[in-house]
Amino acid sequence: MRVALGCVGVLGIWWSAVTLAAESRPLTTDGRFKDAPAFIDPAGHELAFVVQETPQWMRAMRLTLADGAVVALNPEWPKNEFEPAFSRDGTWMASVQSRGNLSMALVMRGFPQGREFELPPEGGFCGFRSPTFTPDGKHVYYSFADRDRQAIMAVNRQGGDKRTIIDGPGHANWPSFSPDGRQFAFGSTRHGNYEIYVAQPDGSEVRRLTEHPRQDIRPRFSPDGKRIVFTSGRDGNYEIYVMHADGSHPRRLTNNPERDDYACWHPDSRHIVYVSERDGRYDLYWLEVGDVSP
Repeated sequence: MRVALGCVGVLGIWWSAVTLAAESRPLTTDGRFKDAPAFIDPAGHELAFVVQETPQWMRAMRLTLADGAVVALNPEWPKNEFEPAFSRDGTWMASVQSRGNLSMALVMRGFPQGREFELPPEGGFCGFRSPTFTPDGKHVYYSFADRDRQAIMAVNRQGGDKRTIIDGPGHANWPSFSPDGRQFAFGSTRHGNYEIYVAQPDGSEVRRLTEHPRQDIRPRFSPDGKRIVFTSGRDGNYEIYVMHADGSHPRRLTNNPERDDYACWHPDSRHIVYVSERDGRYDLYWLEVGDVSP
């Protein structure tokens, strides 16, 4: 599969910085369902994402921005893989992997040595979601659903030293660290619907950033720590928004009659990649966010 980018590479496309967000450009054109884009390397040359190859198979893929080539991220892995995440230096990867029907494991893999550590599936209706690395790459935070709760947990990259970081009330998901490691953002239903909060790495000093009757989900700190991108239904349809790291100056970046979701930052903190549904087709899009708004 090749991505149609026209006569210039993605990183060479120029947009006006006069407005907060310029016209988006497609990175894929196959239309299959996709989610969870994440940049692999600190320079932002390669992007991972998950594609629905068949109704029963979700597969992690690798997209090279320079030439648009797309290949399997882990060709040897024969089962479903979800939500790939990478350490800042690109030497570690965490993902949720299927071990059977409704049975998920959290796997941490080190490169290039090929070291692999696993948190195996636990019994009952529970599961791992949304892994993310701390800025130093030594720990993985993730969401864990168990019966009537969904907590934020943490382990080291070998799967040890398990700790509960955020545990109720409500459900918590999508942890994302500021680059200085002093706080992380997450979504929580502790006050009803999903809103965005920040907390200290140990789960203390929880502070609410958004307040809206529609859901605010999937926050992601920019690599420079100045902004948070997120998905919201606050204008009647799921779109991509950005706000300052303190929750001020929220602005909508996309305007599409169908769903825009799963935004991730390029390492330059000026561009995002997100999944957009258009005419029932799902593809990755590239968008310049520009500099921090006043």
